[in-house]
Amino acid sequence: MTTVAPLAIAMVQRFLPSRSRGGVGHFTHGLANALMERDHSVTVFSQDPAPGGARYRVVQVGDRKRPAGSLGAPLLFPLQIARQDFSPFDILHAQGDDQLIPRSDTPPVVRTLHGSALAEAVHNGLKRGSATRFLMHLYFYAWERVAAARADVVVAVSADTRRHHPRVHRVVPNGVDLRRFAPRGDSRAANPAILFVGELSTRKRGVLLVKAFRATVRPAVPGAELWLVCPERVEGDGIRWHGAVDEDALARLYRQAWVFCLPSSYEGFGRPYVEALAAGTPVVATPNAGALEVLGHGRYGVIAEDHELGPALCAVLNDPARREVLSRRGLERAGIYAWERIAREYEEVYESALVERRRERPAPAAGRGMR
Repeated sequence: MTTVAPLAIAMVQRFLPSRSRGGVGHFTHGLANALMERDHSVTVFSQDPAPGGARYRVVQVGDRKRPAGSLGAPLLFPLQIARQDFSPFDILHAQGDDQLIPRSDTPPVVRTLHGSALAEAVHNGLKRGSATRFLMHLYFYAWERVAAARADVVVAVSADTRRHHPRVHRVVPNGVDLRRFAPRGDSRAANPAILFVGELSTRKRGVLLVKAFRATVRPAVPGAELWLVCPERVEGDGIRWHGAVDEDALARLYRQAWVFCLPSSYEGFGRPYVEALAAGTPVVATPNAGALEVLGHGRYGVIAEDHELGPALCAVLNDPARREVLSRRGLERAGIYAWERIAREYEEVYESALVERRRERPAPAAGRGMR
């Protein structure tokens, strides 16, 4: 039970796990549930319906027939959110899309930055040769700066995210459901298995892993398999494509794989790395900002340059003692991302936002919401 007075909290997040595997949606779902367990009341404003297991209330905003992944959704949602009434709440916690909300009669605003759209512009646009994506992410970066300037308290999910935004008050990492991903009775797969979760052609760079597996790992490690949880179907010797899977199936794959590999060029945080650590599965990554931070620059996982990815995977797959050390260190590291711990840190953030607002405005005769 929390020692902080119960709060009525409004969260803004466009997509949720009911329709998307996006990391920010999972963050919102996990934090909202953790805060509900700590006696707070949470309402999430989203274009998606409530996912399974949601203990919080969801208010669907806008056209329910238009899914959050549709083309116009990112542009429409800020306008739709700006028309909502947040005055009954103690705190407004936005993950994005809050830049147009009037501040005249809103509770204190906490804005969490889950990465940098400027970095996305480089890695998902410029480096991929897509002018459209480059300009789109620059547009979102401009609004990130506006929203951060207007918020009472700004939180970044990583030190690297903080580097891209001058007005960040605190770094609080994303959380992961350690109970769901914790090691259980599942035995490791009979054959050496590498798990990948993401997309092939985006900054997640699954295509780089597929090439390294075919060229280096499969010829050098007898029976090696590559398990792909991604939307793009891939076939080939030793490759097992799983498509989209639910959370329980994904947790089993983490526990059964010998190694998890996500060779992204950029991660604002990198939730899949923590999921793998929580499952006791060694991690191999390329040196992106999120991987370096989560993996302690190589202490809790293997960081390999692009040209070294195949040999690094072979070295881990062929060394049981090294895998055991990485598994033990990973489980130790995963503990700092427990939802209970992250929820406590956000309670402190909310209290600081309330204090900041009281300094700016005289307190009303009667408090808002549940206070």
